[in-house]
Amino acid sequence: MLAVFTDLDNCLLDHDTYDYRPALPALSRLKLLGAPIVCTTSKTRAEVEHWLHAIGLSHPSIVENGGGIVLEDGRVEALGRPRAAITPALREAASEALARIRCFADMPAEEIAARCNMGTDRARLAAAREFSEPFVLETPEREDALRASLEQRGLRLTRGGRFHHALAHEGKHGAVRRLVEHWRRAPGALVTIGIGDAPNDEGFLALVDHPIRLAHGDSGPAAWNRRVQAVLDALNL
Repeated sequence: MLAVFTDLDNCLLDHDTYDYRPALPALSRLKLLGAPIVCTTSKTRAEVEHWLHAIGLSHPSIVENGGGIVLEDGRVEALGRPRAAITPALREAASEALARIRCFADMPAEEIAARCNMGTDRARLAAAREFSEPFVLETPEREDALRASLEQRGLRLTRGGRFHHALAHEGKHGAVRRLVEHWRRAPGALVTIGIGDAPNDEGFLALVDHPIRLAHGDSGPAAWNRRVQAVLDALNL
């Protein structure tokens, strides 16, 4: 069995236009192989549903940096605390660390749309957080202090392509590990590919057999297509 875990922004989706079409040749090849393509993203469940429908993919999916796994049947396995418990603790931690932040919870849909280069309808999907709180860190020199203050409250700090995130679970790698362990209980060998580009991807890339790290200047769906095809060629698949 072959399984693919992929980040979305700046990987399967273009960072600015959100176009995925340059990745279609590799996606078609993976579908012919019967390989599950697991969106492994900081995006919300609502956002992932949008992209699954647009691209023609299906669950399972890993959402909000591993805060939840959406299973094949649509059920959600939560791996962390709810957002309602995280956001107040983040505000307290920021105050204690003398870090100035702007939470997603404080942003109207129009601001999220402008920051993410998307329409307001999709911005509302991005705002529908369940397991984490994205935020802008306006005082980057206070990042270490904020991280320490969050850890005292049982929270973690991670960084994606556009935002920092406060969460109460392991991260993407914890969710990837759970799916890999589940699939390895079935007969036959499992081969895994992972594609990511940001610091919050490093944990799960360390778990897969064939990690693909997309670098600045060589990322997005065209690079995704080329690098995945190269791995499939090397595996004679």
